[in-house]
Amino acid sequence: MKKVIYLFLMVVLSVSCFDDFLTEEPETLVTNNNFWQNEKDVESAVYGMHRWFRWVIGRVDVHYRDRGLPFDNLGSWANISNNDLSRFTPDDPNTYWGYEYELVAEANTIADNIGRANMPQERYNFYLGQVLTIRAWSYFYIIRNWGDAPYIIHAEDVGERGRMAWQDIADAIIDDLKLAVGYLPRVNDLRDSEGRMIDSKQVPSRGTAFAIMAQVYAWKAALNNEPELNKLAIAACDSVIDSGSYALVGSIKDVCERVMLGNSEEGIFEIDYRNTEDDLKSGGSYLAAFCQSWPIMPNRTPATKRRGLRLDNTTVYKMYPDKSDQRREEYFYKLDSMAGVSTSITQGAAYVRKLRHILLYTSGSEIGQLKSFEDNEIIIRLADMILLRAELKAKTGDTDGAIRDLNRVRNRAGVRDYSLADGDLQDVIADERDRELFCEGISTRYFDIMRNGTFREKLRGNFKTLTEQDVADGALYYPVARQAFEDNTLMRQTSYWKRNGFSF
Repeated sequence: MKKVIYLFLMVVLSVSCFDDFLTEEPETLVTNNNFWQNEKDVESAVYGMHRWFRWVIGRVDVHYRDRGLPFDNLGSWANISNNDLSRFTPDDPNTYWGYEYELVAEANTIADNIGRANMPQERYNFYLGQVLTIRAWSYFYIIRNWGDAPYIIHAEDVGERGRMAWQDIADAIIDDLKLAVGYLPRVNDLRDSEGRMIDSKQVPSRGTAFAIMAQVYAWKAALNNEPELNKLAIAACDSVIDSGSYALVGSIKDVCERVMLGNSEEGIFEIDYRNTEDDLKSGGSYLAAFCQSWPIMPNRTPATKRRGLRLDNTTVYKMYPDKSDQRREEYFYKLDSMAGVSTSITQGAAYVRKLRHILLYTSGSEIGQLKSFEDNEIIIRLADMILLRAELKAKTGDTDGAIRDLNRVRNRAGVRDYSLADGDLQDVIADERDRELFCEGISTRYFDIMRNGTFREKLRGNFKTLTEQDVADGALYYPVARQAFEDNTLMRQTSYWKRNGFSF
């Protein structure tokens, strides 16, 4: 834990736009005892937490953050997508939660020390609300990936710690979010220490906290067989959708051009990348860079093979059967005309182009090559919440309400209203989420599939043969990596993975 606190201080000290807050003492003397003096100090610390959040959660190289991808050619994601971890060693970073816990530790450090700073109660609430929301989302991310997990809420808690039942952690997450919705202002009322409006959707607002709360309630309702929680999830969705703080953009083209770029009226919670050296991640670290080639990427042709992830055009036609669906032509470049081009050129693939805002090197040996994308990582947006509410209404018997929400998203895409001929309403809503949120979020499709219990139907490989006992024993989660067992005699491996090669 001392290592984490040191890392936290180093992140804070590296925040260049706040480097004027240290004027009295040399950096070597900055400690938790003398750092927390005023609002500027707290703001710097919270900004440092956000930088770490961008790095930890935005890393596409850790494949557990993108399970459930609907591609035909999965490249290096194949084993993960087949729930076959036989090639992974016990030390593989793809199963290690260490960085996520360092993010939690940063949030804990701020929460434990923010009261030392001299600032008005309103500003204290604003920063604490951010910290509680980021910590809540981080723990929600952990329990969705690993199930039971250690639960730590104080930075100095350095003792051995076993795994708490994920259901209890979910309750604690909800408690944090209930506090956060009381502390945080609406999204349009976010202000920094100078009174300037904050336009970044990475900074949590009241709507962010309610949106995460809705997802946690829905998760616990489904996976812990507590259907009564679905009504609480709907109420949380209502607090976002009906707040007047968010709005659907007008078209699917606008989704690609404005929502994916970030901080639009539809965005609720995002990883916000700005065109600065500190904020941008490398171009190859975006999921889009693994599935997009021509015409988005520079120096490509229609014959250039896709990087790692490929989606056949026949699969796209099955996903988007309605010819009037704008997502066919906006998420994919000239789907119909390119499907008529020889497969010797296209390899039968669709040309994904959902993320379009690229930056090129303008000097040096890499001039003209991809530097990065400017697009944000959209974690939650309004269409997501509307479709989640549709799912929850269908589960609670409000068929008319579910159809209204479903049609609201379908109609924006140019798709006709739902009819009984389309099939089971809950299945249609799940398919609509697949279509609308294609290649968005952090394992969005996989978590949807877990929540709805459709892993045998929608996933592949070993997922199709899992028994109910396998699922009860944790087969849908990741195993715990060996690092978590070091100096911790209370740690236990997930039962399913203990008998499948992770028996340390």
